[in-house]
Amino acid sequence: MQSFWSRSRRRFRALGRMSWSDRALAVESLAMLAAARVLVKATPQHRLVSRIGGSRITTAEVPSANSKSVGSGVGWRIGASVERVARFTWWRSMCLEKALAGKWMLRRRGIASTMYVGMARKGSEFIAHAWLVGEGQTLTGAGNVSYAPLAAFRERSSGPGGTDLKSA
Repeated sequence: MQSFWSRSRRRFRALGRMSWSDRALAVESLAMLAAARVLVKATPQHRLVSRIGGSRITTAEVPSANSKSVGSGVGWRIGASVERVARFTWWRSMCLEKALAGKWMLRRRGIASTMYVGMARKGSEFIAHAWLVGEGQTLTGAGNVSYAPLAAFRERSSGPGGTDLKSA
């Protein structure tokens, strides 16, 4: 088992090999994951839905959480950064925190996204999951299990004057 210091050195070396834009994205991902964790931990469950943001939509036409594809663009870079940084946080950064962090980062850039919350059955127990879809692909929370969506929260992109450019 590696010591804390050897793991930390390896992580800092990896950070040093990144470009400046990737470093900035990693730092923003860390800050957003921390804010998402505080929100999830400090907000009572019955108020969390109202704090997520965006408009709640029906889940009639929902892409599944297992449709992750390697793409390009800002959304894909944000999703990859959030997923990568979440592995190294010393607090819980599970699917809900990752989806919230990615949603907030996309909102800052004016990119449309939709965060889904769903359930799956594994044997006799239920498993909850959250995933983020933007730019036509699953950005965070992709997996190999099909989840039945329970709620979806759409964040529309806005261009000059606040008009919709595209929707997730």
